Amino acid sequence: MEAHEVNYGTKVIITDENVKTPPASIPVNKGDEITIHRLHGMYCDGVDEHGNRVYIAAWTKVEPCM
Repeated sequence: MEAHEVNYGTKVIITDENVKTPPASIPVNKGDEITIHRLHGMYCDGVDEHGNRVYIAAWTKVEPCM
């Protein structure tokens, strides 16, 4: 599924090989676990496992954590 399809507060694992982020954002890589928050234009914001605010492209492929 794509990041923009995920409900607010859902923990996901990034499955996309080439994650697009804004220029000033913290890099996000395949296998990283983040909690998705809101969709802002073409990016979804969220929080990584260290509590850092991150942004990923809305079309980034993710899988919900079980």
